[in-house]
Amino acid sequence: MEDENNHGDKNQDNLEDNQNNGNPGKRIKEDNSSPEIKTEESQNKKPILPLFQKGHSKKIGHYFFEFLMLFLAVFCGFIAENWRGKLQEHQREKDFITSIVEDLKSDTLKSNRTLTQLRRIRSGLDSALTELASPGVIKNSNKAFLLWSKNMGLEVFVSNDRTIQQLKNSGELRLIRNKAVSDRIMDYDQTLKKYYVQSNLMYSALRDMTNYSQLFDVIKLNKKDNIPVPLTEEGKKLLNQSYANLELWNKGLTGLISWLQEVHNEGTSLVIFIQKEYHLER
Repeated sequence: MEDENNHGDKNQDNLEDNQNNGNPGKRIKEDNSSPEIKTEESQNKKPILPLFQKGHSKKIGHYFFEFLMLFLAVFCGFIAENWRGKLQEHQREKDFITSIVEDLKSDTLKSNRTLTQLRRIRSGLDSALTELASPGVIKNSNKAFLLWSKNMGLEVFVSNDRTIQQLKNSGELRLIRNKAVSDRIMDYDQTLKKYYVQSNLMYSALRDMTNYSQLFDVIKLNKKDNIPVPLTEEGKKLLNQSYANLELWNKGLTGLISWLQEVHNEGTSLVIFIQKEYHLER
């Protein structure tokens, strides 16, 4: 009976030992899981942020700022380039205007000289027509021959329109922003063309005015012996026709003078107009 009691006590002791020693790791773990340790672990553990919380919003704002700065840089560069192009165009316009004014001044000087010569020629031809119409020309053709031969040329005027032609051919007439000035320049160019048409007609007709060799005894007249030289026999027959041709030529010369006077007047007024519009020195 005592043996059974002793055996029962041993079993009870073994059971307690097993409970105390059988799973030591679990007990240590349980011992380490104190409230203080759990609180520390929960404090050190980083929370998982949603996608659009504060940190991510800062990153998007940074990208947007960089994009905005890049856009502003490109936009400002575009504006600067456009402004520089405008400045260059304005400078070119000023250069063209200055060159046109110089060309017009040259034209007015040349046209004035040419007008003086053409008027002198017309006056001489008027006198030649008066001599041809006189009855005494048949026996004394000396003065009529002198007046005819001396005034049988044609003074040439050629415009210095290099700048205008450059503007037209290159399409740069658009650089002249002042429409009134641009229109006046084109009007001047059209007046020049009309003068050239008349001038070409006069040159074409000039060869028909050399028939005075049939009208006058040129050999005797060139000796200048101060003796009366009559018209040739052929000249007596051609006198009426020669007079008509010379009179027609003189009328054509009057038309040429009129067109050149128009060129001169428009050129002079255009210079003044451009200087006023662009505030140029006179």
